[in-house]
Amino acid sequence: MADAEKMKSEQKVDRKLGDEWSDWDGTVEISAETDGRVFIGVAVGAIFFILGITALFGWSIYPRLNQMGHYLGPIFNYFYMILAGILISWLLLFLWGALTKRPFISGLILIPKLVNWLLAITIYIGKLFGVSRDRLVNSFLKLHNLFLSTDPHRVKPERLLIMLPRCLSKEMNQKMRQIRDRHGIKLTTAGGGGEARRKIREIRPGLIIAVACERDLLLGFIDVNPHIPVIGFPNIRPCGPCKDTEVDLSQIETAVLSHLRSSEA
Repeated sequence: MADAEKMKSEQKVDRKLGDEWSDWDGTVEISAETDGRVFIGVAVGAIFFILGITALFGWSIYPRLNQMGHYLGPIFNYFYMILAGILISWLLLFLWGALTKRPFISGLILIPKLVNWLLAITIYIGKLFGVSRDRLVNSFLKLHNLFLSTDPHRVKPERLLIMLPRCLSKEMNQKMRQIRDRHGIKLTTAGGGGEARRKIREIRPGLIIAVACERDLLLGFIDVNPHIPVIGFPNIRPCGPCKDTEVDLSQIETAVLSHLRSSEA
């Protein structure tokens, strides 16, 4: 037992980054790979949780509303029906896109602030039911990337930015730079949220392709997505978090080609 604890401690010391992973127990989980159904399943629960709480709140104050004015109760009912209609319709669009892999009206589905709000609520509900944040973010990004790819936001090469984590392996870094040189796009490395925001302000991209662990992607997505479209690819962690991580290069290349507009256009 003592030897096992010592080995875990040594593995942690070996990490130079990843304060967000201070809860890491030394277990090497290569990735939180999952599919879009995980997010959809928890999102269904999250939306009905929201509607249930809203209905309970309305029921508790309804007598007081009627005392304050006979029109206030019906106004609350209309508000509730509109809210339920919007959330359920939006959820059905998500479901359709996930099941058919051919979402339509992607611009409506990906309203940034609404997406961020639902993502935060879904992560909270998932935690209550023991679904890890990393799996939910991994699942969500698959859907989000799919929706963006159906109606790609195209930018010129100089306005497409690939943002990499500092923990990416040397070999992966070299290959990512080959992709940069091949397409004439921007590429930068950031070690945290503050540094990432600073570089985004300097480069002013029209689209970001980000590579990081799920928890870093979540923070960056919520911060940047309302202003700049973000495509997120969770890294692969053969050595555990924050050391010599990898990424599927074919996914990056496909995303670049899908969203690239020629300089002459």
